[in-house]
Amino acid sequence: MFETSLWLLVVAGGPLLLAILIAYALLTQRRRGPAERSESERATERLYQEKKD
Repeated sequence: MFETSLWLLVVAGGPLLLAILIAYALLTQRRRGPAERSESERATERLYQEKKD
């Protein structure tokens, strides 16, 4: 009996836990504003220029 309930926990609980964690990550993900995006682009461009030199 214990083996069956443990197997059920693994098979049903694992994907359920994974779905909850993915939903939480998507809901709490911080969005970058336009200023942050442009600063990131400038920093990336600077790094590429430093790498070329």
